[in-house]
Amino acid sequence: MTKPLIKITLCLAFTVTLLRSDAVTRLSFSHPGYMMRIPVSSIYRTPYVFRTGFATDTYGFSDTLIAKGIFFESDLTNTFKVGLTVVQGISGTRPIEFGLHFQKRVFAYGDISLAAGIHDLVIRQGEKNLNIDTKTLSLFAVLSNEKQFPNNNLFTYMGFGTGGLAAAFGEDSTTSAGVFAGILIHTNILKDKGGIDFIGEFDGGGLNIGTRIPLTKDYNLNLGINNAVYLYNFGSKSFSKTAKNKHPSLSFGLDFTIPRLKPESGRRRTLEGMVDADSKAILDMEEEFAAKLDSTLKAADFEIAKLRDSLRVYESEIKHLTSQVTQLKQKNAVLEDSVRSVKLAKYAMERNINLALKYLSNSLRYFYAGEYREALKEVEAAIELNPNLALAYARRGSIYYKLGDTERASINWNLALKIDPEYEDVRNILRAMSENRLRSVGGEQKE
Repeated sequence: MTKPLIKITLCLAFTVTLLRSDAVTRLSFSHPGYMMRIPVSSIYRTPYVFRTGFATDTYGFSDTLIAKGIFFESDLTNTFKVGLTVVQGISGTRPIEFGLHFQKRVFAYGDISLAAGIHDLVIRQGEKNLNIDTKTLSLFAVLSNEKQFPNNNLFTYMGFGTGGLAAAFGEDSTTSAGVFAGILIHTNILKDKGGIDFIGEFDGGGLNIGTRIPLTKDYNLNLGINNAVYLYNFGSKSFSKTAKNKHPSLSFGLDFTIPRLKPESGRRRTLEGMVDADSKAILDMEEEFAAKLDSTLKAADFEIAKLRDSLRVYESEIKHLTSQVTQLKQKNAVLEDSVRSVKLAKYAMERNINLALKYLSNSLRYFYAGEYREALKEVEAAIELNPNLALAYARRGSIYYKLGDTERASINWNLALKIDPEYEDVRNILRAMSENRLRSVGGEQKE
């Protein structure tokens, strides 16, 4: 903040008195920036030397319900912006108000910036002292995010402030503070004239919507609705200053900008007024060098873009290979689990076969000892461990035959032959049994 501004602010602080609550300097489209009523911040300096125009807020179909005014704004430096608003109130008889606006960008990072300032320092015509309406005076800070896309730009603003920017949070308090927010969409519609803007905002008191339509590259038509949620109250006869916050208004305005001169244009205009041939040659050489440098920079940008594209391709291939490695690791883990399962199954099967053969050996000993019931128990244990042993069923058939149960014996011999069709001893036993040649012996049938 500059020293003169500090002095002005200190003077204002000592001369503050409370005015009536009907100040009207918060006219739509009349404050610094491209929103309707809320302040903005930007990482860019405005592309114009200054902007000026007129604006109106119409609360009904009557001359006394129209607030009108003119405005002016400019960037004094890359980060410091000032504005002036001159407004005639809605009654038509109120004194003209002069509103001063100051703001400074205090932080910028990438597409994000932060600004702070003072809006609506109101000075009224005909008053001896410099008086400030504390219900309208706004101290604020606003954070912006400016996104640029191929066809459209999206700007969002969020902040907090006092006075007029906190109307919905404490109308009866002179120290109230509240929040505000807004969104601006810049489109490529009428791109050759600058593009159309669509605006939506909450200004601390109500919701406002609007649009900015370029008539030429330097002239813009501004249209909007304030307090849109109360649109049904438009033109109501009950309008009064106590109910003003619940009444909508239609906004109309026109602004005009003086664009900044490009350095090349400035040099050319200077050149046109020169008669010194040496100076003209020097400037021509500078422009030629600048053109070559610009061409070189563009070529470098193109090569850098190609390298970036190549890096993106390599990154994509690396991600693909990484994904394949991960899949192979998963498959390897599955195969390792399968091998472990097979090994465990093989181990369990071998262990079962060994135990089953042990039981069959015990059953053979009991069989030759004539202890057929004990022999049967051992065979049953062997079959429970491994139900696919043909020898076990053949042995059980022999035991049942010794026990005189030829039917069960036949069933078990057939089961043994089914498991092992090459079991010739069992086949011979069944053939002899069918031909009634099977002798009843005290020993085991040959298996």
